[in-house]
Amino acid sequence: MKSIKNISCILFALLAMTGFYACEEEAPYTPAEALNTAQVYFPSTNAATINLSSLEHSFQIAIARVKTDDAITVPLTVSGGDGLYSIPTSVAFAQGQSATSITVGYDPDAVGFDTYSELKLSIGGDGYTSPYGLTEYTVSVGIPAPWVSLGMATYVEAFFSALYGVDDLQYQVEIQENQLTPGLFRLVNPYGAAYEYNDPGDWDDSRDWYLEIHAEDPTAVWIAVQDIGVNWGYGMIKVGSLAGYYIARGETLESQKAAGNTGTFENGIIRFPASTLLFGMANYNSGSLYLGNKNESFRVAMPGVVLADYSLEIAYAGKYTDAKGVDTGVLGQITAVGGDVESVRLAVVEGTDVDAAAEGIKDGSIESIEVPAAESTNLVPFAAAPVAGKYTIVAVAYGGGEAQTVASAELKYTPATGETWTAVSTGTYEYSLIFSGPDPGLTLYQSDADPTRWKIENWCYGVDFAFTYNKTTGEVLVDDQETGYVHSSYGSVYIDDLVDYTGGTSRGQSYYKDGVFYFAVIYYVSAGYFGYGYETFTITGSPIAAPKADFRAGSQKTFKGSTLSHKEFLRRTIPANFLR
Repeated sequence: MKSIKNISCILFALLAMTGFYACEEEAPYTPAEALNTAQVYFPSTNAATINLSSLEHSFQIAIARVKTDDAITVPLTVSGGDGLYSIPTSVAFAQGQSATSITVGYDPDAVGFDTYSELKLSIGGDGYTSPYGLTEYTVSVGIPAPWVSLGMATYVEAFFSALYGVDDLQYQVEIQENQLTPGLFRLVNPYGAAYEYNDPGDWDDSRDWYLEIHAEDPTAVWIAVQDIGVNWGYGMIKVGSLAGYYIARGETLESQKAAGNTGTFENGIIRFPASTLLFGMANYNSGSLYLGNKNESFRVAMPGVVLADYSLEIAYAGKYTDAKGVDTGVLGQITAVGGDVESVRLAVVEGTDVDAAAEGIKDGSIESIEVPAAESTNLVPFAAAPVAGKYTIVAVAYGGGEAQTVASAELKYTPATGETWTAVSTGTYEYSLIFSGPDPGLTLYQSDADPTRWKIENWCYGVDFAFTYNKTTGEVLVDDQETGYVHSSYGSVYIDDLVDYTGGTSRGQSYYKDGVFYFAVIYYVSAGYFGYGYETFTITGSPIAAPKADFRAGSQKTFKGSTLSHKEFLRRTIPANFLR
């Protein structure tokens, strides 16, 4: 600090000395050179960008001069404009006139919207310019799209759930309407900073991205397939609607409305039927598009409109068997319910056609039960004697006297067989894929009716682990079955033998050797898998006979899948209803 003060003192001393000597000897004065030109220039108040009107055909550019004695015509050098603008090559000043302007003409249809061109104008000739004014003027001109902001809309996003295991999000997004086309809306950067599932670098923030929605006919709303500015590692993500997809291929809006592929704009809310929205990634499965909005949760609520919460989530919590050993229904667990849901109707149907089942519940053609709007576990009876196969619990939420949203949970049903079992040994199951650690003291049973049928009782989340072990051939094959675990986001978790799941032995093969069962398995949900590899069951009680044949034809190397996440999780099979 001391040195800084010293420097300041020195500077003050020098300034004082300079002032002293200036009084003793004055510097000579040289006047500026007189200018004989008209000194024409572009005023600095001219804008760098001019937004034109689609309803006009010309605009003005101001030009000024200092010397006004004579009437003159000043040449101009012009360039740019992409051939869209008619620009004069001279400007005329009347005697005594210090400022004027030139008129630049254009055709709005040729210019189009949001296409800006650069114009460059220069004062021609040294006899007209001035060293004190701008002799060149560069301006960007174009017609901005006629969008007007309506404010912040409430957006319920339901595209991403088509491929990724993420919940639908509700958040605020700016919405604009086209002045020339009433009912044509666009959301401004709906997948930018407001979309919480993005990681740094996922979103292209170099420009604005819009989601345009055609609601010109409020009874037939559609969305063209369009990029949204997000890349999660499989190329640019695009979204749209079934109607938009088919309209781009020559179908009419009326035909798409008749097919049930369009949405509605009613009471300030845009919504779409279940499975009529599309989602795809440029580099995944050749850019195929997948059906989204499975639960009919997609919404765009205009500013000021209060969006009711009709959200609903349901999970499969097991089957119900009566005292006589007869399966009478399944347990449907309502895990989340919106505050505006008044009641819920539940049904269990064979197969996985949720849309058809929901319509059947709504029109009464499918038997259902009505339960209060609360998180609860409910017995949902089978409509008829069930057979082995895939079933779905379908739930329809009601509010305001109408069906609002649909939720579903798939399950695999295996009927009770009345089969009896004999305990043959005990052992320890070692989990290593999505669960971890040893599970000791489990009992191993063998079927009394079929000696190749085995099970480990009270495995994982309290279910029986069934598999086949043929002592003659050495074959070991795990059943495709439930684990008893219900994931909060993905529903029931299943386990299957890798040979059955993949249709081959390239990923591993189950076998038995030296008192240890090596199970090559995969854990999966209805939309993808968590991990796959080997888990073991080591016999700790009475020994089990070794197989007569060595059935270890496949690789014994452990293949471990990555943990399921919203970005790593992709479908294991291609749905029948995808679009290329």
